[in-house]
Amino acid sequence: MNLNVLLLHMFWPQERLEWTGSNQCALDAITDDFTNRDKLLSFTNGSLNSTNPVATAMWDNTYTAINRCNKIITELHKVEAQMDPELRNRILGNARFYRACFYARLLMHFGDVVVVDENIDIESEEGRNAAYLLERTDRWSVLEDVLEEFDDVVEMLPREYSASEVQRATKGAAYGMKARTALHFASIRKWDTYGLGNPSEAERLFGIAAEAAKNCMDLNVYKLHDSFPELFLQSTKNSPEGIFVIPRSKAYSNGSLRQYLNGQSVTVKLTRTPVGTNALGELPSWDLLCSFLCTDGLPIDESPLYDPSEPFKNRDPRCSYTIVEFGTQHLGYEFNPRLDVAEIYSSKEGKMVTNNDSRTYLISGNSNQYASYNGLALKKGIDESWLSPYETEPDKRILRYADVLLMYAEAKMELNEIDDSVLEAINRVRARAYGVEVSATGQYPAVAEREQTKLRTIIRTERRMELAFEQLRYLDLYRWRIAEKVMNYPNYGLPAKNKARQDAYMQYWFHGAVPEIDESGCPDFSRTVKGEPSFFESQANKLSQRQFIAPKMYLWPIPNKTTEVMPNIENNTGY
Repeated sequence: MNLNVLLLHMFWPQERLEWTGSNQCALDAITDDFTNRDKLLSFTNGSLNSTNPVATAMWDNTYTAINRCNKIITELHKVEAQMDPELRNRILGNARFYRACFYARLLMHFGDVVVVDENIDIESEEGRNAAYLLERTDRWSVLEDVLEEFDDVVEMLPREYSASEVQRATKGAAYGMKARTALHFASIRKWDTYGLGNPSEAERLFGIAAEAAKNCMDLNVYKLHDSFPELFLQSTKNSPEGIFVIPRSKAYSNGSLRQYLNGQSVTVKLTRTPVGTNALGELPSWDLLCSFLCTDGLPIDESPLYDPSEPFKNRDPRCSYTIVEFGTQHLGYEFNPRLDVAEIYSSKEGKMVTNNDSRTYLISGNSNQYASYNGLALKKGIDESWLSPYETEPDKRILRYADVLLMYAEAKMELNEIDDSVLEAINRVRARAYGVEVSATGQYPAVAEREQTKLRTIIRTERRMELAFEQLRYLDLYRWRIAEKVMNYPNYGLPAKNKARQDAYMQYWFHGAVPEIDESGCPDFSRTVKGEPSFFESQANKLSQRQFIAPKMYLWPIPNKTTEVMPNIENNTGY
């Protein structure tokens, strides 16, 4: 029962209504893949502080989970002699795996952590008093313990479960989460310029990440789902691509709204024409749209195939799998944000209807007031099952096989051990997006590049295309130390209701220029390579100005309610 509790979504939060308090956000919202109309969060406007509810919930929930893990472990010791050894090891292995994941999360978000001895009973007054006096332990020391814990539980966890068993942690999950943890801190050791850089440690950790990812691959348990777009639908369960997956379920929620997506956590991602109120507040950004490669494998600033007036044409298929393509039917209605289109066709109603997905001045009243501010809408995983009553339960994929393949490729690339296995790992992910076998190299832009710097750009771009809106982008921004660059760019969108502005803009639809794409695959809208040089400044609507303060914001603040009662705890620098 305690193991089941540890899989509550509050302990693995990603969406804004999965936390235990108000004012929460989806983790994608703190990245350059995301736009929320013209709004910013404290993570994106530079005002992050120790009272932030997201940081507070992440800290509190994670330590609650760690204490639950510790309780399971101590109770198991008491009944060890009476238990079946295999059952004991399975329970103990799961508890230690979850605990390793939770400590890894704390290390990634907060740096030095408080290590809670499993023998401290925080349910007693004596235990609580002892806990108040704990201090933070150096992150690099704890990291070694976490990596060792992942190694230990591999021997305790099964390779896989039968169909009739509860699908808990496996050897593959332990290998995969070890790879993610090692890769994160290897990247920091390589790219940090604020005192954490250490080339020899970076190389060691990249080696650990590569080995762990390869061990996961060599289990031969997992494979890529046949269809990229179908993988994310709520109707897809038990995919062979899932390594660490937590189901969402209304039926088994026991009345808890946090165990499935509901209400505004659903409608905020839906187009406005079929939904109306509270629709379209979580949007893919122009940054994300411009990051998808063209079908020749080149970025938009290099490819002769790219036409900014038709941004979905000749693009990697994941572009239109992730973002709703203009002029296509979505949720029973044509999605067309053009500013000169007041009516669109509804296949659901079989007639022309008001185009409330365009902020065009041609529509009077406020029915289109909250249409997409940048003309984009999320498609990944969304189908008509998301509509009324606005309750949905797609699997939460903490870790999937495509991520492991790309982690393996990245770690080997950073080691400059670029061989056929590295290229095959990337190409397996890319070929699946095109719906072909990896060997069909004439039917997709297979990667053949072996030069390290160029391959780094390819891998970073591949991760962004493959994993968009899977709540992982912010960790990539942090570990590559590029948040200080891309999270200080503006969020751009379309002009609001104004005849003169919108008529002028339509001369350039959709974009009147092509931005430069940098070495991490990110667009820089202040530098254009084709079209009207001042387009993004003069014609586009600057919705907001992101702000990221480095190095301060590469770590989150420890909640002030913790530092106030624990005298030996100091907050992270700058908070």
